Amino acid sequence: MKKVSIIKYNLKGVPIVKKTLIHRALYGYVDHSNKGNYNYKRKGKLHNIKYTKLGNCLIMLDSKYVDGLIPIFEKYKIKTDIMDMIMR
Repeated sequence: MKKVSIIKYNLKGVPIVKKTLIHRALYGYVDHSNKGNYNYKRKGKLHNIKYTKLGNCLIMLDSKYVDGLIPIFEKYKIKTDIMDMIMR
């Protein structure tokens, strides 16, 4: 059996700049420089973690990784709901 957590976060009413920063911190992004001549892949917190994106603002991952993601949501003052489950 495996312990998993589902993290639901709410971005309603959050400015688009803040939404972009949150998604970049979680998923990473590609940085373009020198008018697109160079591309750099910036890694997010979920880069080395096996996760499943269930929908908008809904992530399922192993429970041991949740503590590493909470500071991102606290930094941007985003409300989260975390549900722990046991899967077979």
